[in-house]
Amino acid sequence: MFNNLDEIKKNYGIKEGSDWMKLKDGSNKVRIVSDFVDYGVHSVRNKGKYKSVVCIGKENGCYYCANGQPVKVQFLGWVIDRADNQVKLLRIGWTIASQIKKLQESEEYGFQDLPPYDIDIVKSGEGLDTDYNVIPSRKDTPLTPEEEEMIAETVKDPREIIEKMKEKAKSSVLEEIDSDEELEELSADEI
Repeated sequence: MFNNLDEIKKNYGIKEGSDWMKLKDGSNKVRIVSDFVDYGVHSVRNKGKYKSVVCIGKENGCYYCANGQPVKVQFLGWVIDRADNQVKLLRIGWTIASQIKKLQESEEYGFQDLPPYDIDIVKSGEGLDTDYNVIPSRKDTPLTPEEEEMIAETVKDPREIIEKMKEKAKSSVLEEIDSDEELEELSADEI
């Protein structure tokens, strides 16, 4: 059973891992290959655990905004994960974004659109005590033709992805609200 998984992966073009990069403890070397786009998330408690829900915007009738839940800013963009040299989506917070912005504005590491060098995002700690430090490479390195091709095949505008995330969030929030109302109705009927 499942003897030819490697062949099946090859036939169907299945890649190892995910299109999303998750920062691990320690060194996370990446090459930024797209703009990073901001969007909001709410931290919502669901069944005793917290989860992040994409904010659809107060102007679009966000349920969580209407109920006073704070919005946290995140940024989404594409990178080459140097651990496996694959193009992946990376979600970062304010701390990392502001450090990259400082590099962009610096005299020594400054750049126009995208940095012409790799960066290392060093993660330490966990939970609310997590720290991030962005360290630029000491030298500029051009992207290889293979990397350029991979970027052209994979990278989509992060704004499109965020819009899809908002649509998904909108429908899941509506489902949660409907199920909460049903629960309330059941409770009222049982009394």
